This record gives sequence, structure tokens and C-alpha cells, in this order.
Amino acid sequence: MSKIIHSMLRVLDLEKSLKFYADCFDLKPSHRLDFPGFTLVYLRNAENDAEIELTLNKGRTEPYTHGDGYGHVGVCVPDAVVDRARLTDLGYSPLDIKEFKADDNSLIARYFFIQDPDGYKVEVLERHGHYQ
Repeated sequence: MSKIIHSMLRVLDLEKSLKFYADCFDLKPSHRLDFPGFTLVYLRNAENDAEIELTLNKGRTEPYTHGDGYGHVGVCVPDAVVDRARLTDLGYSPLDIKEFKADDNSLIARYFFIQDPDGYKVEVLERHGHYQ
């Protein structure tokens, strides 16, 4: 049986990205590999088995393009309203909270999006139903 272990994001400013993921999602480096042309930093916290791999290609000065294929990384939090306020207080710019509702008006999901320093979207979902 296979198991997802990480998702990789290419970053332009590693320190800025490390600060964002630590501030926003309490993701800290668990492993780092430095090579002459690139650095890999794997991020996780106690809640996670899977990691975000940040890849810094040394010498790159142009921002990465995401094309039309990349969507987002999803994380879940106990309370989307509280977490959005916390991120706003830290000086980040999360988007407004949205809700998905079923035909009977029952809540499917409460969430908001935020972008990391390289423009990657992160969907922050409140723990509920499928999103645990």
C-alpha cells in the first residue's frame, strides 16, 4: 500500500518561506539537505506524517510560475474564524471565510485561503466531517 510522504514547492526566498510556514501552520524543519545547486527542507509538526518539501534552487532570481495545473495545499485547524484572525494579527492576508453547504443547508466545510510568499495557495479548513 502506498503512502503520501511529502509535496514539494519551489521557493525563491527560503527564509521567508520558513517563517511563513512556521507562523501560519507551526510547520518546522524536520530534515534539511544542502547540495551545491539546491537545498531541500522538509517541514512538519506533531500533527503530521506527511511533509511539505521546500526546494530552493540556488542562484534563481525569477519567481516561479504555477501554470494552470497547481491548485492548493490543504490544512485543517480546530476553528477557521480564530485561525484567520490569528494570521491577520501576524500581518498576513488571508482571504474571507467561505462555507460549503449541502442542499439541506447543513455545513459541509468552513474554510479560507491564504497565499505563501511564492504565491502558492493554502486552503485552511475547519476540522469538520471529512476534513479532519
